[in-house]
Amino acid sequence: MLKVNLFKQKFFAVLMLLVFISSCSLGSRPDHEAQYDAVIVGAGMSGLSAATHLASKGLKVLVLEQHDRVGGCTTSFKRGEFTIDAALHAMAGGGPGRRDAGLYALHKLCGVDKHVKLYELPHLYRSVFPGIDITLPANWEGFKNALKERWPDESEGIEKFHRICRDFSSQMMSLKNIFRYSPARAFLTKLTVPFTKRTFFKWQSRTLQELLDECFESSEIKAVVSQLWVYYGGPAPEQTAVLMLAATEVFLSDGAWHVTGTSQALANAYAKRIRELGGEVRTDTLVTKIVVEEGMARAVETAKGETFTASYVVSNTDPYQLVYKLVGEEKFPSGYVKSLEDKKPANSLFGVYMGLNIDLKKRGYDDTEIFYNTSMDTRETYENMMKGDFSNGVVVVSIYSNYGDPIYAPMGKSYVTVITYSDISMWPDYSDEYYDMKDKKVDELITLAAKVIPELADPRYVELKEGFTPRTIRNYTMNKDGVVYGFYASPDQMDKVPNHTPVDNLFIASNWSQGWHGVSAGQINGWRAARLILDREGIE
Repeated sequence: MLKVNLFKQKFFAVLMLLVFISSCSLGSRPDHEAQYDAVIVGAGMSGLSAATHLASKGLKVLVLEQHDRVGGCTTSFKRGEFTIDAALHAMAGGGPGRRDAGLYALHKLCGVDKHVKLYELPHLYRSVFPGIDITLPANWEGFKNALKERWPDESEGIEKFHRICRDFSSQMMSLKNIFRYSPARAFLTKLTVPFTKRTFFKWQSRTLQELLDECFESSEIKAVVSQLWVYYGGPAPEQTAVLMLAATEVFLSDGAWHVTGTSQALANAYAKRIRELGGEVRTDTLVTKIVVEEGMARAVETAKGETFTASYVVSNTDPYQLVYKLVGEEKFPSGYVKSLEDKKPANSLFGVYMGLNIDLKKRGYDDTEIFYNTSMDTRETYENMMKGDFSNGVVVVSIYSNYGDPIYAPMGKSYVTVITYSDISMWPDYSDEYYDMKDKKVDELITLAAKVIPELADPRYVELKEGFTPRTIRNYTMNKDGVVYGFYASPDQMDKVPNHTPVDNLFIASNWSQGWHGVSAGQINGWRAARLILDREGIE
């Protein structure tokens, strides 16, 4: 036993020596002359975050956005008396008062916190299945107590689930800078993971279903605990456990937060901070080409005929746009292109924005987020949604007018969204057929949502009813097939694509790159891309 322990000590000593003598950076600093230190293509959350973190360290940045406003999916617009929030429901760890960690720490790091006001939502979600209706608070004590009250025999498993979430997230965060390491150092660090980060190692390659089966016996509690699978990706037997573990820990330790003034206010806060730091943000400016010469990104060209040179380029797009449209696949190694072709994209969304002439809260609906499920079989409901059988799927009902921000609806009225999964392949091109199908499916989805709020299907109360489809999302974001979640979140695809690309000074930051997906993760992805550039520049 003494010899074994001595061997382990020597092994780790040699391993750590190799780690620390390995280079801590990827690539070298560009030496060509340029107008800007960095040009960011796209002003979604990842692009805005990257630009702000770079500008906060003194780099000269230019952000170019094809839409008439910043934010990408994180945007809002008016329809009569109602304000429509296009994307954000809740951010995990986005506000002060808990641990001042995670996303809120990033806001403070680049100064965005000075320009945005966040408020905490009262609970995480209400989960409704046949025979089940339960509301779960956005903190561990309340979350666990609500589950134990309903399923007392599952108390041990509930505590086990908490421990796994806590330990997994802690160990994952200890590896948060591995993306900055050289390939050699990253490889050597990963060799230690099975010995030093056992919870992370165990669950990084397992499915959500395996996690549920490890912790719980009842199919009912499995369904309720895993309810947010609808925001993370595919059905439980195919979805990685990583997203549920990491997101649950952050939500229940740091809270669920929203932005005063809609999610557009968050995007605007980033743009304001960029300009405050001397950077430029231009909307209505479509980038048509990233010029790559001799293995380096030299400039970007726009539809207006402008050319902007840059030391670095950050693409806040999906990788398909980057490779096939903006750069050209011939500029990338064939292996990189093939890796994209081999990956499976995730789904898109279909939904309805609704304005009501009644106050739902006064009618007893105190909820902010309701999930209505027709079945506990996530694979069955996922497949139904993806083929357009929405009446046998899952619908998310978000009552924004209950969020505590009067911007969404006038006094005495309500603003609600109903959303489900969808696939662009079921929707015909824009035509009479498309609009006829859209109208039919809008009513189908509202009928499902009316299972929990009957007033939604009563024409006496409905003032606004506007649907959107994957084609709508593709039109405004230019994302492949209107996909909002990036790659399908199965264990074998959790690596997504790195923030650095084979083009030495070209980076990608979006829901398709390694920081996962969503409004919170998008901002982290932007920071990651910025951090890689700052490392090249020797800036801490």
